[in-house]
Amino acid sequence: MRHAAWVLFLAFVCGGCSGKPAVPSPPASPPVLQAQQLRDKAYRALTVGDVGRAATLFDQVRRIAEGVDDRRMVADTLNDLGGVEGRQGHPANALALHQKALEIARELDDKPLQAASLAYLGQAAQLLGDSEAALGSYRQALLLAREMKDLKTQAIVLNNVGLIQQKQRQLEEAQQTFRQAMALNTELSERRSLASNWANLGAVLQEQGQLSEARGYFEQALNLDKDLGDPEAVGADLRRLGQLAELENRSEDAISYYERAYGAFVALKKTQSAAAILKRLSRLAKMNGSENLVADYESRLKALAASPLSK
Repeated sequence: MRHAAWVLFLAFVCGGCSGKPAVPSPPASPPVLQAQQLRDKAYRALTVGDVGRAATLFDQVRRIAEGVDDRRMVADTLNDLGGVEGRQGHPANALALHQKALEIARELDDKPLQAASLAYLGQAAQLLGDSEAALGSYRQALLLAREMKDLKTQAIVLNNVGLIQQKQRQLEEAQQTFRQAMALNTELSERRSLASNWANLGAVLQEQGQLSEARGYFEQALNLDKDLGDPEAVGADLRRLGQLAELENRSEDAISYYERAYGAFVALKKTQSAAAILKRLSRLAKMNGSENLVADYESRLKALAASPLSK
């Protein structure tokens, strides 16, 4: 997911994303209204890191959509479910769901839905490590999004293209791509996406040795993610700042950032991420000769390993 791969992939609702004025629709039926409410709840669950609840809610939406034969809603929800599968570490399942969504979008000749499905397909391929397939899907999504003047989808796709360029060590190209995404998200006032762009650009700058500038972007991302109430992103931001502080030989600052990141990941029940942070803290404590701290971190690691959540 890049500088160690902490990718902040962005979910988006494709409906009405073409950049054109919304066409008035007839009043929604009770089942459709219920589905819309459930979908909103699912996105709120994702915001606070409750991926399991989001998956349950999206599946309820899918069943309602199938029951009323709303093909567009079915495709939208397949993309939602695929996004969740990707976040849960099942990109092959995500790929299959997004492919089904794309087939429906093409049957409906729905260009906004096609662009969204292609963007999600690219994301799943990216998670599978197939950069060429991901770029192929992203290029198709960008063509459609530019045709429709859909700035939001363009920004999302550019962010993920930048991640692939970074992975391929095309750092100048990645920096330019992230800056394009930043400009679009600034124009759209898409603050959550902008925080991701800042974090990703900071990672590229860090790899290029521009540590002070990288720190500035990481700090901006952290402050914005705090304002947005996104605890998972806050934990990732703190981890990045800790890694950067290590590179700059600021061990006290690194420990402070890592301690806060550890707390965030424990609260989210992300035991693997919490354990990785504890290992970094233990290493720093050993370097500083702080045996008491080493014992404390090792004790916490053992407690995490014994936790039912780590099984």
